[in-house]
Amino acid sequence: MTHVIACVDAHVHLHSCYDPDDLLQNAYENLAAATNGTAAAVPRAYFLLLAECAPDDCFGALRALADGRFAQDGTCGLRLRRWTVTPTEEAISVMARDGGRELFIVAGRQVACREGLEVLILGTTLRFPDGRPIREVLRESEALGVPRVIPWGPGKWFFRRGRLLHELVREFRKPTLFLGDEGGRPVFWGYPQHFVRAARLGVRDLPGTDPLPFPHDVSKVGRMGLTVSMDLDPLRPGESLLRALTQIGAPLERFATLEPPLRFVRNQIGMQLRKRLHA
Repeated sequence: MTHVIACVDAHVHLHSCYDPDDLLQNAYENLAAATNGTAAAVPRAYFLLLAECAPDDCFGALRALADGRFAQDGTCGLRLRRWTVTPTEEAISVMARDGGRELFIVAGRQVACREGLEVLILGTTLRFPDGRPIREVLRESEALGVPRVIPWGPGKWFFRRGRLLHELVREFRKPTLFLGDEGGRPVFWGYPQHFVRAARLGVRDLPGTDPLPFPHDVSKVGRMGLTVSMDLDPLRPGESLLRALTQIGAPLERFATLEPPLRFVRNQIGMQLRKRLHA
C-alpha cells in the first residue's frame, strides 16, 4: 500500500467522436493541474471513472487492449497511438500509461431511469437496462456496495423531479449514495441547493465533467472532480478508491472549472438537435 492523494474525475464518457489519446492526455494534464498547490511530498494518483450508457462498452475495449486481445463486437473498437493500457489484478480497472504519466481507468455504467433522472453506478461492469423506475435501480445497485450517483443536469432537478430527488436522498441515504455536480454547469448557474440539503443528510457530492458527444468537449475531461487521501494498492486501484470514497466521513475536496456561457448555450443547442435527429 502507498499513501496517495487521488485526483478523480467521477463522470467520464469516451465518446466515439473523441480521439482516445487526446482524452487521456487532456485528462492527465487537467487532473495534474487540479492538485497544484497540494502537499508535494504526497504522491498523486489520477483516476477516470467511466459512466457508460447502455449500448457502450469502451471499458471492454480497453480491457481487451490491456490483455492483448482484439476488441470484440459491441465494444467501441478504440485504438491508441501514444498511450498504452495494461491490466490490473481486478476486473474493474486498467492502467493507461504514456512514458511516466499514469492514469487509472475504472469501469462504471450510466442508467437512464423512467422518471427522467439518471443513476451512475461506478466500479462495476454489470449492465443495467434503461427505462426502469429509479427506486428499482437504486435498490438493485445498493447490494453491490459501490458508489451510486444521481448527477445534476440542466433543468433535471426542477419541479416534480426536484421533489422526487429530495425523497430519494432521504430514502436511500447511505455512504454509497451521492449526488454529482457536472462540468457542464455554466458559470452563471450557482451551486444547486439540492447539494447543500443533501449534505446535511450525509449525502455527498461526487463531481465529474460529463463530457458531451462533441469533439471539442474532449478538452474538458479532468476539469471537474475531487481529491481524496487514500491508501492505494496499485494492483487493485479501483477497489482502493471505492473504499476511500464510501468511507463515512472521508473528506472529499472538490475542484471545478465551470462552463463558459457561450459554450454552454452551444452545447445545449447541439444536444437538442442531436435528440431530434435520433428521434
